[in-house]
Amino acid sequence: MISSRGGPHPFASEVVDGMRRRGLSLRKLCRLSGLDPSYFSKVLLGKRNPPSDEDALRRLAHALSLDARWLIVCAGRIPQEWGRLSRDKDVFSRVSGVLTGRAVPPEAAAPNRGHRPAPFPPRRRSAPQSVLSEELL
Repeated sequence: MISSRGGPHPFASEVVDGMRRRGLSLRKLCRLSGLDPSYFSKVLLGKRNPPSDEDALRRLAHALSLDARWLIVCAGRIPQEWGRLSRDKDVFSRVSGVLTGRAVPPEAAAPNRGHRPAPFPPRRRSAPQSVLSEELL
């Protein structure tokens, strides 16, 4: 699977790097994570999509000593514990702001209930944040 940027898909890259770090063959990895080696080799070659089953992705992450949430996101999924992203517009807006570099104040994301929100202070320039903060969720 080729990513939209032309290189290998992030999921395949993470899995292959994890296999190298752990010294695992494809068959051993599949045995540890309960995946079919024939199917999974096609995933790594980009001929099939990553598993959609979150439990399978978590077993795979465990076998590779990777953060399960990271691998789930690399597979193009939203981890179950991040479900608030789809139920809470304020949380979604804040996460979206972090990812796009356009922070949205909580008052702006919440519906207007007859009062004007306090002005949001100008955003300070800082180093890019590469990982979502647990406090956002």
